[in-house]
Amino acid sequence: MQKRKLLAAAVSAALVIPGVALAQKKGSSEGSEPDSVVELYGKVYPELVMPSNAGHATDPSASTGVTSSSYATLAIRPAGEDAVVKRTEMQSSNSRFGVRGSEKIGADLRAIFQLETQFLVDQNSTGFAQRDSFVGVKSKTWGTIKLGRMDTPFKEYGDDLSFLGVSSGNITSTSGVNRHIGMGTQNNAARFHERRVNAAQYESPDLGPFEFKVQWSTNEAKTDVPPKRDPHVFSTGGKLEFGPFELLAGYEVHYDLFGLSLNSLSAYRNNTDPNARSKDEAAEIALKWKIGGHTFEVDANRLKYNETGATATGKVQSYKKNDYMFLWEWRINPQWRTAFQYVRATAGDCSRVNADCNTSGLKGEQFGLGVAYHFSRKTYAFLMGTLVKNDFAASYNNADNQSVNPGEDIRQVALGLHTAW
Repeated sequence: MQKRKLLAAAVSAALVIPGVALAQKKGSSEGSEPDSVVELYGKVYPELVMPSNAGHATDPSASTGVTSSSYATLAIRPAGEDAVVKRTEMQSSNSRFGVRGSEKIGADLRAIFQLETQFLVDQNSTGFAQRDSFVGVKSKTWGTIKLGRMDTPFKEYGDDLSFLGVSSGNITSTSGVNRHIGMGTQNNAARFHERRVNAAQYESPDLGPFEFKVQWSTNEAKTDVPPKRDPHVFSTGGKLEFGPFELLAGYEVHYDLFGLSLNSLSAYRNNTDPNARSKDEAAEIALKWKIGGHTFEVDANRLKYNETGATATGKVQSYKKNDYMFLWEWRINPQWRTAFQYVRATAGDCSRVNADCNTSGLKGEQFGLGVAYHFSRKTYAFLMGTLVKNDFAASYNNADNQSVNPGEDIRQVALGLHTAW
């Protein structure tokens, strides 16, 4: 046991001490940035989650014996009315552990790196550095360039107020309703809230109240023979601060990811058509306002899925919708804080090749309410609950280990503990 303790201490010293030692060796003055820095960081928030079915909306036309002509009838509809199983689960969400650092390589230039791992404390299946991990160079004058795996700027500059600090990967995450398609299997090719691989990103230097980021990434699957494809993503976003307000905006476009087709029945898809191409877009704007112990955020998103080149009757062609979100956090005192959220996804409108199309039944909503008690600034217990309500054709879902059928509502309650370093 003593040898293990000595080994752990040696590893910690090897990671942390060199940066400080180098700075002292080169005579850096007190308060200046060391020549080389390595930092360990992380946060862990396991929780007990209790999902259950909260009802089932039915097609109003079913009583007449006529099947709805909703666009979602082209989507995958599992057999049976309900899929949610009432049970107790333990989840670790996006608990994480990371190491990051920098090295001075010029008068105004530093090499930077980060390796971040999702830390699954509830099971023994953690993989190394599958979260934001990159290397790059940083200049205070010219900005930062990163290469690796990173969240898109669109993801970062919206839905900015984390629900009690634990919404990432949690039941209170709003991305499943606010930035996703609401039908089919909810294949993430249609979601505008992703971490992209093979990514190159530029981040602006300090511009006072303004900042922005631009990212390009590729699926490395471009083809020169039919069906010709070039799947890649462009994403950008920025933030402007003025007094107690923050204005955030973003734009993202997916080329040849076929988010609409991959959430439709195979007979209506275009992704294997050699003449078809796809271009899916999302635009967002958000406003944050902090007054006293209250912080508010209002978001609006416009999602557009477009597929061109298909000629067969009935194939999916386009789907467009607007999503809205409201978040409120109240820091009552140093020990207590509470939060409330509301998300609404509209039914939108659609088109098909030489066929009628409507979007009846595709609306969705999410409600969330929670409270946290702080033992310290970084360590606290939390209790929260969410309700996702689906119209009769929608299948929005915020559960990690459960699926929902079209029209099924899901209620979840979570009790957990958070700490960070």
